[in-house]
Amino acid sequence: MNASDPGSLVPAVTRAVAILDTLAQAEGRPQSVSDLARALALPKSSTGNLCASLEAAGLIARIGSGYGLGRKLVELGGRYLSSVDQLRDFYELCRRSGHISQETSRVAVLDGLDVLYLARYDGTQPLRLTANIGDRFPAHCTATGKALLSALDPAVAEDRLRSRSLTRLSERSVTLVPDLMAELAATRERGYAVDDEETTPGITCLAVPVRGFRTDSPKFAISVTVLKARLDDEFRTALLKDLREIAAGLENPMLPS
Repeated sequence: MNASDPGSLVPAVTRAVAILDTLAQAEGRPQSVSDLARALALPKSSTGNLCASLEAAGLIARIGSGYGLGRKLVELGGRYLSSVDQLRDFYELCRRSGHISQETSRVAVLDGLDVLYLARYDGTQPLRLTANIGDRFPAHCTATGKALLSALDPAVAEDRLRSRSLTRLSERSVTLVPDLMAELAATRERGYAVDDEETTPGITCLAVPVRGFRTDSPKFAISVTVLKARLDDEFRTALLKDLREIAAGLENPMLPS
């Protein structure tokens, strides 16, 4: 978000959101008023006033001589997530599943050419080097992203990707659009997507698309993440069975559990 956008209908709101975005990108490192003003190309005086208002609302908090994100954001985020019934169902279905109950599973939606993670279930063997709630990753490198891109009409997906540079997250990341389109075709053919060490070396993810949380919402995807060394054919088959059962349960809560 451009804090200096002259076309903004409410500049103060635009600038306040830009401050929150900047603090989020700082990943916990306190930012002073001067830091924020410099990063956003804003006057220090108005930046200070905005910070004072955001602090009073609990949206940011003082950390030493700077600021960080405030606890009110957790409350707001929690209320948003609690309004989405299928997220609660996702956790319950993961707990009941035979194999995914022991693994790391996530829910993601497509946002442009990124995936945004909305939920994360950690079983008895959680992996710490994977995406958390609120994280974004390039869709073309992730199983959830490829599952969602494969659900688009191929012409729509190709149009979105045309003239785009595909980020390399590992040595195995796909970086050419034709190669990605071939992978999306293979994903549609087999009914699930694979991230074979394309995001993190040694880690494999499997994902399937699911119909949206409501009839007016976009599709999302669910995934399971495991160490590649553990993923033999039998285990893969079992995980995919669980993923499909969870997806079916999310799409139709009237199915017997």
